[in-house]
Amino acid sequence: MKLIYSFLIHLIKLFLPLFAIGNNKLHEFINGRSKTFKSIKGKSLSNSSVLWIHSASLGEFEQCMPLIKMIKNNFKNFKIAVTFFSPSGYKAQKKFKLVDWVGYLPLDTSSRIKTLINFMNPQAVILIKNEYWPNLLFCLKEKKIPVISISSRFYNKQFFFRNWAYWFLKSIKTIQEFYTIDLNSKILLNNIGIKNVIVSGDTRMDRVLDIYKSKNNLNIIENFLDKKNCWIAGSTWDEDYQLLLNYINNKNSLKVIIAPHDCSDKSISSIQKIVQQPIAKWSTYSDKKDKSKKILIIDRIGFLKYAYSYAKWAYIGGGMGRKGLHNILEAAVFGLPIIIGKNYQKFPEAVDLVKEGGCFSVKNSAEFETVIKYISKEKNYTKIKTLNYEYIKKRDGATQKIYNGLKKHLIKPNI
Repeated sequence: MKLIYSFLIHLIKLFLPLFAIGNNKLHEFINGRSKTFKSIKGKSLSNSSVLWIHSASLGEFEQCMPLIKMIKNNFKNFKIAVTFFSPSGYKAQKKFKLVDWVGYLPLDTSSRIKTLINFMNPQAVILIKNEYWPNLLFCLKEKKIPVISISSRFYNKQFFFRNWAYWFLKSIKTIQEFYTIDLNSKILLNNIGIKNVIVSGDTRMDRVLDIYKSKNNLNIIENFLDKKNCWIAGSTWDEDYQLLLNYINNKNSLKVIIAPHDCSDKSISSIQKIVQQPIAKWSTYSDKKDKSKKILIIDRIGFLKYAYSYAKWAYIGGGMGRKGLHNILEAAVFGLPIIIGKNYQKFPEAVDLVKEGGCFSVKNSAEFETVIKYISKEKNYTKIKTLNYEYIKKRDGATQKIYNGLKKHLIKPNI
C-alpha cells in the first residue's frame, strides 16, 4: 500500500503542471511549494524551540488562533512555524504577527517531508482537524516528534476506516493525542484501539468569541451604510444566487453586503452580470461614487468575519450545492438570524441551530423570503439574537483544554 501511495503522489507531482495551465489557483499551489522548498533546503529555522502547526486552509487556521495566542503568552521563547496545504490559507496569513515562519506543506513524499522536518526541527507538531498525511506521520514518528491532532471529528464512513485503507489508518495511530470535537469521535477511535482521546469541544467557538470581543470597526462598511441597516450574503457560490436575486432586486429591501467565496475578478464579474445593478467593490470603494449604491461586494479575504457585526441577519452560502456549508458561527456569535441552503446535515452546529430556531434552511427563493418576513418581526428577532449567541457562549473552553494537555510537550525534559 505504501508503494502504491508513493507512486500516486509522484504521478500527481508529474502531471500537476499540465492541469495548472489556465488555472491560477493550481498554479499558486505548485509555484508556492516550489519557492518554499527552495528557501528551506539546507537551512534551519534556528536553535530555538519550535512548534509546528499545520492546517489545510484559512478556516482551519482561524480556529487555532486562540491557541497560538495562549502559547505565545506563556512560552515566549518558542517559535511557531505554520504550514498550509492551500494557497488561500498561506496568502491570508503569511504576515500573521504571532507566527515566526509560514510556508507550504510539500507534496507528501518522504524525501521532501524529511527536508522540511530537518529545517524546523520541531519539538512538537499540531495538526488541525483531519489533516493527515501518511509519509508526514511516519517521518515524524521516526524522529520521535510528538504529534497532536486537535479539533478533529470522525465518523464511520471516512475512507481510512475501510479495510483496504489499513496502512493509512496505521499512520493515524502514530499520533500521540487526539482532541476531538465530539464524544462520538472518541468512541469511534476507542473502538479501533486508539485510547489517547480527549473530548475538548470546538475551538471555533473560542475564535468567534475573540472576534466578538475585538474592535470590529470597518470604515468602508460604516461609510457605505451611513447608519442604514443591511444584511450579509457570506461565502456565496453561484448556486446560492438563485435564492437571493429576487430579494436583492426588490427596491424595498435593505442594503446588502456580498462576500463571495471566490474573490477573483472573474467571480466578481459574474456576480455583476447576475445582479444587474450598480455595485460598490471593497477594493475600489469611493465615498463619492459608491455610498449611495445598494450593493457592496467584499472582494478581499479576511473581512467577512468582522462585517457580520454590522448586519441585521445573514445568509451563509455553500448549502445549496455540494461544496459544503460555510462557517455559520461567525455570524451566530453576533446574534444574527441565519439562513442557509438545503444541504447542511453534515454540520452539527447547523443541525443544532436549525432545531433550536436560530438558523433556517430553505430550498428556494419563496422560502427564503418567507423566513425574512418571520425574522423581521421584533419578537422573533430578539429571541433569535439571544439564542444564537448563547449557543456559542455555552460551548467555549476547548482552547484551554487543548493547551492544558499540550504544555507537557513544550517543556523540555531535564537530561
